[in-house]
Amino acid sequence: MRASEVMIADPVVAAAGATSSEVAALMRVKNISVVPVVDNPKDRHYMGTISDRDIVARCVGAGHDPTDCSAADHVRTDTPIVKPETELKGFKIAKQVDATDHHIRSTIVVLNGDKKVVGFIPHPEEVQGIVVG
Repeated sequence: MRASEVMIADPVVAAAGATSSEVAALMRVKNISVVPVVDNPKDRHYMGTISDRDIVARCVGAGHDPTDCSAADHVRTDTPIVKPETELKGFKIAKQVDATDHHIRSTIVVLNGDKKVVGFIPHPEEVQGIVVG
């Protein structure tokens, strides 16, 4: 099974310059908890991901004003990335356990050859053939 067969195509993304407050509002409206961060919504060049927990723990919890912080300020760059044609059978990703809250994080971002976000796999542990551990 290839990534293109299980990914959410053309996922919601956050622009790097969007404030943490704007990203949180986007997450609330779309009922999502993680988004890829891109240079801008038109070009969609991947920079990393940001989660609701990142906004709470790394922005608000650190005493920053979420209307002053940008998504780029708190973007994570440790999210696994694959191409649409990547075979997922036997694909391994490491569990990302947050040291402060022990929350298991696992998502996969799908990029084309130009490093543009074309898909997102939010719960790879539910995809048969992917090994999380």
